[in-house]
Amino acid sequence: MADTNKTDKGARTVLVIEDEMDMRFYLMAVVRSLGLDPILTRNGVQGLEVLSTLCPDLIILDVMMPEKGGALVYQELKTNPLYRKIPLIVFSGVDFHSFAHYVKMVNLGQKTKIDFPKYYVEKSADPDYLKEVIRKCIPLNRIDDP
Repeated sequence: MADTNKTDKGARTVLVIEDEMDMRFYLMAVVRSLGLDPILTRNGVQGLEVLSTLCPDLIILDVMMPEKGGALVYQELKTNPLYRKIPLIVFSGVDFHSFAHYVKMVNLGQKTKIDFPKYYVEKSADPDYLKEVIRKCIPLNRIDDP
């Protein structure tokens, strides 16, 4: 079940779509350390349900998940005009080249091509690097880093 309770009405929100509980808690801690409000979901179905009622400031998306996996969610985020402009970080154990190959295959024969992810962070990345990428997605003057 998604945690959609916001602690501060003015807080900037980050939708986390990640199936692994330990990674959800890790991402929650990183996001909160930047003064942002995480909304945690366990799979693509839950993530898209949250998007139907809330427009977050950022989405962090895992690739390999049950039910509706991150690759399919990525495709929907990039083709749906309601979601296309929301900043997105793909956060995955799958290396970038494998995911890029998936995007190339999806684009074959399509009139409207989906873009490669602007921000792709492998799960083994240093937390400071992840924070740096989050800061690039949400303007620095809006994030408090204690």
